[in-house]
Amino acid sequence: MCNTCEMIIAQAGLDQAPYERGLEEYPPEWQQDFQRLSTTIFSLADRYQNDIQIRIWDPRTFQGMLKSIRHWVRQYPTFIVNGNQKVKGWDIDRLEQLIRLDREMSDFEI
Repeated sequence: MCNTCEMIIAQAGLDQAPYERGLEEYPPEWQQDFQRLSTTIFSLADRYQNDIQIRIWDPRTFQGMLKSIRHWVRQYPTFIVNGNQKVKGWDIDRLEQLIRLDREMSDFEI
């Protein structure tokens, strides 16, 4: 790519992944939480691939608000496994434990 194209792309903020654009406008602790959540989600997706389905709801949206009310979510992030098991906060070990348990239980279905 030529220098002019690189400069235009950088100024437009297109040199970043779509989910990272505009992130610098938020406070540093929010940026860190975003990076931590992204890393966690990508790690889970890489580890479990097609065995899990990851859905992300922003609680500021109408659908996210409805999901928060339905599942009584009061702390973020909250991970919900199989629609009924909740992991609040950053307890990734507990989250993985629930995912593994859910996968084992689904293996026994007839």
